[in-house]
Amino acid sequence: MMLFSSLTYTETDEQLMERFVSKKSEKAFEELYRRYAPRLKGFFIRMMSGDVALADDFLQELFLRIYEARSSYQTGKQFSTWAFAIAYNFCKNEYRHREIEEYFSQQSHPLEKDYCVSPEFESMHDRRIFNEQLKKVLASLTSEQRAAYTLRYEEELSVREIAQILHCPE
Repeated sequence: MMLFSSLTYTETDEQLMERFVSKKSEKAFEELYRRYAPRLKGFFIRMMSGDVALADDFLQELFLRIYEARSSYQTGKQFSTWAFAIAYNFCKNEYRHREIEEYFSQQSHPLEKDYCVSPEFESMHDRRIFNEQLKKVLASLTSEQRAAYTLRYEEELSVREIAQILHCPE
């Protein structure tokens, strides 16, 4: 007797979305959520400078939007591109409602001096400095440039997919 079934979905994301649209399959929607929620939450966290609460809100709103707008999904279109395009639009709307430069300046604070010389500390310290410098550079980019960086180097999407999401030429 099996208490938990271990279902494996061999359907593509697009097939799941088509089944969700045409047959209103809740299972298909749940599988899409399972596949994409962690990636999209990570995207939101990076785009919103580490604001996990805002990322959670955006993730919930995104899947609600996907659920409600399922009929607008174009058959044959790549689901990941469609979902990330909606996610990117959420971020753009957020940027419009606040001054992003002010937000990042409030987040920066001077480094504390530590005099520990262990290799582990040096490595950790170097990583922290690198991350802070990367954050500053990303903050100086436009929202489109930051999105392109995040989608390419952190989400590992192709240039073609990024161009479709950002509505720009490759």
